[in-house]
Amino acid sequence: MEGSYTGDFLNLGSHSHPVKSNDLTRGIQQKWAEILSNSGRTIGTDFSQVGKEMVTQGYEIKKYLDVGKTSFRNPYILNPADYKNQEELFNALKHWWIFRYRKRDTTIKGRLRDAKNMSQHPLFPVDWLDLNPNQIIAYLEYREYHEFENKRGKHQVRNEWKTVKTIAKAFGINAELWGYIPPNPPSPKVRIIPFPTDVHRIVHYDYSKNRYTNSLYQYVLMQGFLIGWRPSELVIQKASDIHIEENYLIITETKKGNQARQIFPEKQILSGHQYKSFKNWIDHWRPQVENQYSGDYLYLQPNGKPYTVDYLRKLIVPPVKQLWGHYSLYTMRHWCAIARLIKDYVERDTWDKTDVQDWLGHEKVGTTDNYTKYAKKYYMNAPYDWIKAILKYHAKNVVGENGKKSINPLFSGVSTGFTGERRDAPVGI
Repeated sequence: MEGSYTGDFLNLGSHSHPVKSNDLTRGIQQKWAEILSNSGRTIGTDFSQVGKEMVTQGYEIKKYLDVGKTSFRNPYILNPADYKNQEELFNALKHWWIFRYRKRDTTIKGRLRDAKNMSQHPLFPVDWLDLNPNQIIAYLEYREYHEFENKRGKHQVRNEWKTVKTIAKAFGINAELWGYIPPNPPSPKVRIIPFPTDVHRIVHYDYSKNRYTNSLYQYVLMQGFLIGWRPSELVIQKASDIHIEENYLIITETKKGNQARQIFPEKQILSGHQYKSFKNWIDHWRPQVENQYSGDYLYLQPNGKPYTVDYLRKLIVPPVKQLWGHYSLYTMRHWCAIARLIKDYVERDTWDKTDVQDWLGHEKVGTTDNYTKYAKKYYMNAPYDWIKAILKYHAKNVVGENGKKSINPLFSGVSTGFTGERRDAPVGI
């Protein structure tokens, strides 16, 4: 082959590219040697003559090297000067987050919503097209010390600081070097969750006269409490990731770049005929609305389309709040954490956090630890296995493969919240 590599490299940060040389490339290289010497970078300058085919190589290099600028352009870094207005920039940021940074769109939507509000502040509007650390820090400090009279506002300032760091990162800037320290709000000292008898009422309430809609509510709630999905995981759960015969399911962790985790739920919730099980849902209910819009999503709207978190929140939260006033979509995850800690304690006589940490996908055991102190207190008021209690409640109007309905057992107590009173187990526990 005519020509050869010289062994010299363009030092492009973490990427180094061998460059073939001729008269054209020599001129480009020498120009970049001058530019890079001003930026503290180096470039090889010992170039040998090569064949005519290297001319094409030189033109290809020139496409990606803007000789009129003082630094190399990393295609994974956005330049705000390339955009005419904030809307164009925000679209580019969304693309960068999803396709280049490989994250889910739910987070960037919230960050861009905060960014838009920050740009409209009456005293310190943030100009995202011309990022100014002094102006941004003045904005954050003003928000903390002059606009928020209570400690809850510190959470908002922290969220806005996350937005700043995200956008700065897209620009190739490490905002941590600015020296700003966001406020540290106090750890929550309250964790209100429903007792098993409350969960039974929530799961088996008649939410709609339409049988599919009513079952959708009940199955989402039953499986949500026992599995403990994050809301963003629940809405993208795939039917094919429910491995009924093998007794496990795969959960896609949207918070961690869509990595998978595997859990092994109780057989009743996976395949029990008399329960609101995954098998009953997949075999009997889901096919009633499945169509060309459904894909492989587990939970479907009555029109056959999958859910978004916002849509699911608007649908489910209001009616459940009427039954139990503290309900949110995350209530099911909090309940699952505490209930499974209690289950492990009943079975092992120790507060072992490792299994629950794996079940919920907590990166740090400290996150699971935060639930343990609440599990101990709730167990004092309801000293029995909460998971077993829920599975003892045969579902009202559950239709199995045999088409028969189950019957509810009796209860020895119903509660509406955590008041410190002892909650007895349902009959049979």
